[in-house]
Amino acid sequence: MYQRNVSFRLGGPVTPVVKKLMIINGAVFILQQFAGLFSPGYVESIFGLSHAGLAYSFMVWQPFTYMFLHGGWLHIIFNLIALWMFAGEVENILGEKRFLKFYLLSGLGAGIFISLMNFYIFSNHGVSPVTIGASGAVYAILLAYGITWPNREVLLYFILPVKIKYLLLVFGLMEFFGTLSTAAGTGGGISHIGHLGGLICGFFLFRSMRSGGFSGSTGKSSILSDLEKKRRLKKKQDEINTRIKAKKIIDSSLEKIAKSGMSSLSPDEKKQLEWARRHFYPTDNETMH
Repeated sequence: MYQRNVSFRLGGPVTPVVKKLMIINGAVFILQQFAGLFSPGYVESIFGLSHAGLAYSFMVWQPFTYMFLHGGWLHIIFNLIALWMFAGEVENILGEKRFLKFYLLSGLGAGIFISLMNFYIFSNHGVSPVTIGASGAVYAILLAYGITWPNREVLLYFILPVKIKYLLLVFGLMEFFGTLSTAAGTGGGISHIGHLGGLICGFFLFRSMRSGGFSGSTGKSSILSDLEKKRRLKKKQDEINTRIKAKKIIDSSLEKIAKSGMSSLSPDEKKQLEWARRHFYPTDNETMH
C-alpha cells in the first residue's frame, strides 16, 4: 500500500511582530473607514502613493505610509490572512528585528517600483492613480516562505491544494504580464507592479538577510559588516599609535626635566607634553582625539 504524507497549510504561528503588524493594519483600516465618513478619499490622497502627491506635493512619506492603508474589507482581510498563514514562520527564521526590516523594506521597495510606474503612466497616459495596501510586503513574505519551503502545499482559497513553488510561479507570471498591461494603460485597479516589486525586493532582501546581511545575523559576513570591522580595527590602531607617540614625548620631556629642570622646556615642548599627558593618561572628563 502506498502512503503519501501531505501537509496542508491553514495557518501559521502568530509571532510577536506579525501580531503587531496585523493589529496596526487593522487599527489603521478602522480609522481610515471612520475618516472616510467625514471626508471620503482625504486620508488616501495624503498617505496613499500617487505621482501627484509625490512629485508635485512632495509628500515623501507616501512610499512608506501607503502600505498601511487598504481599499476595502476584502483587501485587508486577504492581506491579514496571508500574514497569518505565512509570516510567522518567516519571522521565526529571521528573528523579530530582521523580519520587521524585511517587511518594511519590502513594502518600501515595492513603493519605489510603484512610483516609477506612476511616473510612466502619468507621462504617457496623463493619469495619477493612488495605490494603497500591504500587498507588496505580503508578496515578499510569500516569496521568502516559498524559498524556504518550496514543496509545502497550501490550500489555495481554502479549496485547491498546490505546492508553494508552483503558486509563486503562477503569481510571478500573472504580476509580470499584469505590469505590462498597466504600462499599456489597461491594467485595471490592481497594482501588479507593486506585487512584482514586492517579489523582486523580497528575493534580494531575504537572500541578503539569510547570508548574513542587515546586522546581527549568523553565517557569512556581509560587505557592510566587513567594512565596519575594518573601521573599528583602524580606529583601534590609530589609538595605539597615538599612545605610542605620547609615550615617546613624555619620556623625552621627563629626561630633559631630570637633567635641566622644568624651566628648560620651551612653550611648544610644554604644549606637546600636555597633549601627550591627555592622550596617554586621559581623565574621566577627557577623550582622546
